[in-house]
Amino acid sequence: MRLIDLSPELLQYHTEGFRTFHRHVDTLSEANGVRFLCPRWFKDNGGPVGTHSIICWDPSVPQIARPGPGRWSMVGTGLHDLSLVAGSSSVLLTDGCRWHGFVENGLVRDA
Repeated sequence: MRLIDLSPELLQYHTEGFRTFHRHVDTLSEANGVRFLCPRWFKDNGGPVGTHSIICWDPSVPQIARPGPGRWSMVGTGLHDLSLVAGSSSVLLTDGCRWHGFVENGLVRDA
């Protein structure tokens, strides 16, 4: 499945005092996170309705930020060729649907 089909959004994580938030940004160079629809629920639901999102942060985002603890380097030029790279490079949700998979060169696949 292509990442672009999962309504991805590039994010930038911010802190102001005790407040934390993230906002949408347009380019990978501004981003330190990505949000996309869960591929498992997207398939099961036949589309976006009722499908939860996954957020993956890069190593510049503090470990106290949620979701956690995983951190991935975001490699590519944009969402069409994005790869999430880390030790194993897999994304594993430890709650909810427990999806486990990879984002490689703009493609999303199950582990």
